[in-house]
Amino acid sequence: MTEYCGTGLPVLRDIAVPVAGVSPNATVREVVGIFQGDATLLTLPVFDNGEFLGIINRKVLTFKHLGRPFAMELYGKKPIRVLLDEHPLAMNASIDINSALERLIEADPSLETDSFPVMDGMRCVGIASVAELMMSISRNQAELLETLNCLTARIRAEVENARCTQQDLLPLDSARFGRLAITASMTTSTEIGGDFYDYICLSDSTVCIVMGDVSGHGIQAGMVTTAAKASLHTLIATGATTPAQLLFGMNNAILATAHQNLLMTCVVINIDQQQRTATIANAGHTFPYLSRTSPPCLERIEEVSGFPLGLESDGIYTERTIPFREGDRLIIYTDGIVEATDRMGCQFGYERFEAILQEHGKSPADQLKRKLFTVIHAFSASDTLDDDVAILIASFDNKPER
Repeated sequence: MTEYCGTGLPVLRDIAVPVAGVSPNATVREVVGIFQGDATLLTLPVFDNGEFLGIINRKVLTFKHLGRPFAMELYGKKPIRVLLDEHPLAMNASIDINSALERLIEADPSLETDSFPVMDGMRCVGIASVAELMMSISRNQAELLETLNCLTARIRAEVENARCTQQDLLPLDSARFGRLAITASMTTSTEIGGDFYDYICLSDSTVCIVMGDVSGHGIQAGMVTTAAKASLHTLIATGATTPAQLLFGMNNAILATAHQNLLMTCVVINIDQQQRTATIANAGHTFPYLSRTSPPCLERIEEVSGFPLGLESDGIYTERTIPFREGDRLIIYTDGIVEATDRMGCQFGYERFEAILQEHGKSPADQLKRKLFTVIHAFSASDTLDDDVAILIASFDNKPER
C-alpha cells in the first residue's frame, strides 16, 4: 500500500528504489561493469559493513572522472572509495514529493542532479531518480484532476482558485522604478493560461523584465509557468542576474519539469537606467519592439534569438545590449497578438500590430495597451481569443515621477 504523509501526497519512500550498493573496496572497473549491466541504474550507494558512506553517480563517474584519455588505465584497479561522493544531496524518506522538488530546485537551481539517496536517519533506504520524482508529481496531479472531473461543481471552484492563484503570481500591472515606468496586461484563452510576465528590481538602477509563452494551455501550461517563475526567482536569489544566465537556468528547470512535452518561449531584458542601456536575451520568443522618440523610429529587435526553453539541456543564449534613453519604449508581447484570427481565419499579423504602435506611439503607455486589446477583440469579433495574449510596455520617462 502506498504510504502518504500528512499532506496527502506520496513521500520519497514511495518512489525510492532499493539498491544493493557496493563496498568501498570494489574497484572502479567493477563499478563500471555494474553500471554497464543495468542501464536504468543512475546511482550506487556505497556501504561499509552496513554503514552508508556516500554515492557513486553514473553520470559523474562517466563524464567527470573517466571521460579523459587513459582515465580507466589510471583508475580502473583503484578502489571506488577514491572517487566517492561523501556529501551528496540526500533527502529524508518522509518528505512529500512536492517538498522534495522545492528542496531540489533550491539546492540545484540548474537541475543537473539526476538522482539522489533517500535516507531514514543514517540508513539509506534507496535511490530516487529526478525523472521518477517529476512523474510522480505528474501522476498525482492527474489523479487529482480525475477526481475533480467527477465533481463538476468542485472542478469549477478548483479551476477558479487556480486561475486566481496564477493571477496572484503576476506582479502589479503597473509599476515605476526611478524613470522607468512599466505597464502590462494579460488575458487568457482558458481559465489557466500559458503566458506570464514578471519584472524584478535587481539594483537601484537595473530592472529585469521577463515574458514567457508556454506551447499550450490549461493546467499543464500553468504548472510550467509556475515552475518558470519559481526558478527565475531562485536563480536571481543565487546570483544569476544576466539575461543569458537566467534563460540558461530556467531552460534546465522547464526541461526537468515538462520533459520536452511542453516548451516555453521567453525573453529577458535588463534595463540599466544609469547606463541607459537594455540588455536582451531571447529564447525563441516574439521579437520585442523598440520605439524611439529621437529620431522617431520603430525597430524590431531580431539580432538575438535561441531555442525555446525546455527543448534541450544546457542551452546557451546570447545577449545584445542596445541604447535605451529618455523617451524610449520597449514593447514586449506574446504571439497571441499577431496570431489572433478573424472569422475568416486571417491573422492579425505584424503589419496591423506595427501600425497601431506607429499611430499611437506617443500616447500614454496604458492608453496604448488598452487600444491594442480593443482592436484585437474587434478584429476577432469575440470577447475571447484563441490564444493567451500578454503585453508589457517599459517606458524611460524624461523626468522621474515626484
